[in-house]
Amino acid sequence: MRIISSDEIDACLEDRAVLETLRRAFRSNTITPRTPDLDIPRLNQLSGALSIQPAWTDFAAQGDVTRGYIGCTLALNLPEQSGLSSSLYILFSGSGGQPIALLDGMRLKVWRSAGIHALAANYLSREDTSRLLVIGDDPRLARLLSAYASVRKFTSILLAGTSPETRKRISGLPALKKVHVGVTDEIYAAQEGADMILVAGPESGTGTYHALTYLDPPAGCHIDVLDPAATLPTELLQEARLFSSDLGTPPRTELEWAADLKDLTQGTRAGRRYYGQRTLFLPGPRTGLADFALAAHIFLRT
Repeated sequence: MRIISSDEIDACLEDRAVLETLRRAFRSNTITPRTPDLDIPRLNQLSGALSIQPAWTDFAAQGDVTRGYIGCTLALNLPEQSGLSSSLYILFSGSGGQPIALLDGMRLKVWRSAGIHALAANYLSREDTSRLLVIGDDPRLARLLSAYASVRKFTSILLAGTSPETRKRISGLPALKKVHVGVTDEIYAAQEGADMILVAGPESGTGTYHALTYLDPPAGCHIDVLDPAATLPTELLQEARLFSSDLGTPPRTELEWAADLKDLTQGTRAGRRYYGQRTLFLPGPRTGLADFALAAHIFLRT
């Protein structure tokens, strides 16, 4: 069995290849059973969760077991943890069933998150999108902005509430070499000129969330929500056209969703309907399909 480290994952992946791998995955017939998270009681009435997300090639449909894989994401989320949850990905041969690779799931998650959000932006943001506003901080930000740059030609990126370390990583990205990257504290004013807004997470340093009740993006803006804990204005959620990654398990059941990435990649439902429409993407909790596709892609290239 091959053990694939975070460095090896970084060395064999590039943004456009990740995006196209995910596009093919959402168009495929890969089997992704839904399994409930397992509760892990902890101290002081707190609890953690072990998430198990399997996926495998549709061997019966393809009439062949010599091609394809079986895989599973194992993710552990404990209340004592800070940052991303601990995770591994295990990949099995589809023909003989032997384990063939064990991947660093945390690094896989960074690339998968970036790829999914960039794929959504490819379908939902306007083709002439050039100005991005980023609200809050997240350790995945640099990877995500690099992925965005593979689908849209930004001329300006404004950062609000990001740490100096994050800003340094972003300014050093080759994909953003010709992009002006600035900092602002005036989110209300900055949103007026944004073609796209990324709600990344809490503010660096304080850990507090920006009060987004005033968030009122201009017509035609695409809003991408990286942080599911962000509180968005009710008016925006009611007016914008809403999309997710997998509506089999929507992130919020009370909202009216237009389509998911399977619908968009397969062309069964429309994305942006007109130039001035506001669109919003919030990914769902199930990532087995995307993890499976990227794990197989990495295995073939390492």
